[in-house]
Amino acid sequence: MDTHYSENDRLAKLSLRERIGYGLGDAGFNFYWAIIGSYLVFFYTDIFGISAAAAATMVTVTKIMDAFTDPAIGALADRTKTRWGKFRPFLLIGAVPMMAAGILTMTTPDLGETGKLIWAYGTYALLMLCYTFLNIPYSSLSGVLSADGRERNKINSTRFFFAYLSSIIVGTATPDIAAFFGGGDPNSAKGWQMTMVIYSVIASCLFLVTFFTTKERVEPPKSQKSASPLQDLKTLFVCMPWLVLFILAMFFMVIMTLRGSSAAYYFKYYLVRLDLLGAYIGLQFLGLMIGAVLAGYVTRFIDKKKLLMATLLIVGTLSLIFTALPKPDQSGIIRIDAETAQTIQAQDLLNAPVEGKLTWESHEKTIWIFKTRVPMAETGPSLKAQDHLNKTISVKQKNPDGTITDSGKTPIEIYYIFTLNFLISIALGFKPPITWGMYADVADFNEWKTGRRATGMTFSATTCSQKLGSTIGSAALLGMLASLGYQANKIQGDASVSGIVYMKTLIPGILAFLTAAVLIFYKLDQTRLDSIQIDLKNRHNGDAPQ
Repeated sequence: MDTHYSENDRLAKLSLRERIGYGLGDAGFNFYWAIIGSYLVFFYTDIFGISAAAAATMVTVTKIMDAFTDPAIGALADRTKTRWGKFRPFLLIGAVPMMAAGILTMTTPDLGETGKLIWAYGTYALLMLCYTFLNIPYSSLSGVLSADGRERNKINSTRFFFAYLSSIIVGTATPDIAAFFGGGDPNSAKGWQMTMVIYSVIASCLFLVTFFTTKERVEPPKSQKSASPLQDLKTLFVCMPWLVLFILAMFFMVIMTLRGSSAAYYFKYYLVRLDLLGAYIGLQFLGLMIGAVLAGYVTRFIDKKKLLMATLLIVGTLSLIFTALPKPDQSGIIRIDAETAQTIQAQDLLNAPVEGKLTWESHEKTIWIFKTRVPMAETGPSLKAQDHLNKTISVKQKNPDGTITDSGKTPIEIYYIFTLNFLISIALGFKPPITWGMYADVADFNEWKTGRRATGMTFSATTCSQKLGSTIGSAALLGMLASLGYQANKIQGDASVSGIVYMKTLIPGILAFLTAAVLIFYKLDQTRLDSIQIDLKNRHNGDAPQ
């Protein structure tokens, strides 16, 4: 497919096929990003065996290094000229190297403490470099499929629908896939490696789908003169709308990283219900997906800036309510692993004396987040733990008065936690499709103001801020754990547990309010953007050969 261009293509209405083809590319990226955002920190500390302090330093150093490769890749993409366009060829070239980097990152060779850390530095840095090489051109591609702002809203809404769809799969299925390939053990290193193999292969196929189903239509003015990447970058840093989006993206990624990376610790050490983690993360991504889909419709009626501010205020308010939720009563459900005591006493799970007939039950997953309870053969007051490794169990007692005491009954606070997280996620889901459309608007604004179009640099410098935000979030969580004496797979002190709770709830809420405040300084409304598009079209018609 070539990139034959005419000015009439500039405001093209995109077919459903092309929107879906573009969106599937982000589904591919989120087979990597979802596991990085939700599980990688946990993987390094609790699976690979790196200390929280060492992991914090490693993640910080590699992400900062990677963030500054973004403008370089953006500049390279802006200056690329092929028969397939500027941005699409990167998807073709980078798919296989990224697959290899992902698998290596989730590989855990026995190299000793220093060797493990060197391996983690090298493989994670390679993964993020490959991710940047593909993702910057992919993100920039959304700005050149059409110059119509409403079409861009549709593109990005479709994109994030598929992004969150794959994230739901990753968030929900990862512990179970890891356990399946790990012989039933969700902490198996082999299980995590095989999970990444599956995700990486699928992702590479999806990148190729995007390459073959999209077309680049918006080009720089034919009269545009060459300039150095530093000149393009300097232009951005004096552009107020772009600076607002830069800060917004950084704050938002701190919020997302803190909420995502702290979830495994929150469920393992605070709720003591690691069996619910997959369902929780899966519902979280479902909420994000719903928000992304709604954004494509709601932006038809509400200005993007006002809508974004409203949803961030909702996130802040609900996060403060989340912080105030009381801890659930001690759950009578236990997942049996190698560290579980030799025997499990029914009275400990029931939190009551054994006075009636007992029924031990195993909680078996049926589909997605749904589970069924399977009665077990044991009826005595205790259970040999080692006979039921990697199972989640509870016990029921039929009391002498005919009532049932069920240790597996879910505390009401768990329902509150899931509901609040789901609502917060819906509100957060509005942000990505809205802001990615705003980045393309800024590229148009800069072209209108300066006469130069640098789509790749605009998107790359913004993703740089996202990576800085992700770095700050990961480093803050790991640094907090290290400073409060966190030790993997051990009972945590009160300070560590409180820190985990605040990183999950309070701090993201405060940051949401700050992010909403930053948007006050963004001045590109739809009326002004429509005027800019008319002016740019007239200029391009003037550039076209007579």
